Amino acid sequence: MDIIKISLLLNIFFILVLVFGTIYITLLIKNKTVENEGIDKIIDVFKIAIITTVATIIVNIVSDYFKELDYDKSEMVAFNEYIPYVIDTTGTIDKKINFCKFFASVTPKGDLRDGWEKYTLYLEGEKAKLVNLNETSKAKTLSITNKSQLPTKEELVSLETDEAQKQKILSNLNAVENTSYLVILGADLSVKSATPELEWAKENISSNAVIYKKRNFYTTVIPVNSSYQDAKDLAKKIKTIDPKRDAYVVSSKTWCATTKFSNEENCLICN
Repeated sequence: MDIIKISLLLNIFFILVLVFGTIYITLLIKNKTVENEGIDKIIDVFKIAIITTVATIIVNIVSDYFKELDYDKSEMVAFNEYIPYVIDTTGTIDKKINFCKFFASVTPKGDLRDGWEKYTLYLEGEKAKLVNLNETSKAKTLSITNKSQLPTKEELVSLETDEAQKQKILSNLNAVENTSYLVILGADLSVKSATPELEWAKENISSNAVIYKKRNFYTTVIPVNSSYQDAKDLAKKIKTIDPKRDAYVVSSKTWCATTKFSNEENCLICN
């Protein structure tokens, strides 16, 4: 049994003593079973008991408060060294969720445990949003792929918007997603048609520019394996050099998870 519970039981005991004592004295006065002088002495003793009890309760409350405060401080000091793991910018959201679940399970009941549990629920809610955005992006990409026409500007903008929403959630959580990105410059119906854009991209932007074949069309893309912000900066650079050109940032996991080079078509084939 912890100290706080013992203190609570003692306080309840003292209060009950006061209540029963008050009832007892009231009955003595009412029934006149004791002389007035004796009743006065009992009342004087009871006054001392009341003062002592109240003082004891106040001391216990103050003492318990400071004990709980010291305990919370010691817990915060103990957990402080693990906080960087929660705000670690290199950690995935799953890593953060598992970390919070662990501490919610080992932390004693109280505000700290409630905090870990609430933050775990928050992280799981944000993860659900990310999963939903990923599924939406995959569905949109599949719809584009199954069409016989080239993807429209609106369709590519929609994919880019989904990716931006995902990145905003990840940024707010100081989390990362284990993926690379593609900057899409345009789409054509053949490698030959896409070649001029590829040559422009290699000459002006990056020697890593390649052509991806996705079902019925060919896209000129620049893979970015560092970060989403680097991909956004690259897209901005393209539009700055040639304002007439479009550039869209999408997740490679969504657009083209795996590729295989085709000697026959001289480009990468999205699987």
